[in-house]
Amino acid sequence: MCYRWVIRTYFNFYFHAFQESLKDGITGDDVLHVIEHGEIVEEYTDRERCLIFASTRDHVPLHIVVDYSCEDELHVVTTYIPGRREWIAYRKRQR
Repeated sequence: MCYRWVIRTYFNFYFHAFQESLKDGITGDDVLHVIEHGEIVEEYTDRERCLIFASTRDHVPLHIVVDYSCEDELHVVTTYIPGRREWIAYRKRQR
């Protein structure tokens, strides 16, 4: 279950997540804020990953995919600013 990552202390960024964050102007503080205050909008239990949504402190909508398969650290797989055409209120995929 995705909620077990809450107690973890260490975060590890995949290189792809780092690249996407730089491209979109997303800071480490933004990522931490979304992880701490966001809501899980999709869960991929077979891969032990989930998609988290929240707005940054600057009110920018942000999606973060995290991998919680490791016991002692959380892996940030990717970050991106969701598009309005693909998402309903940034929480549900358009069909």
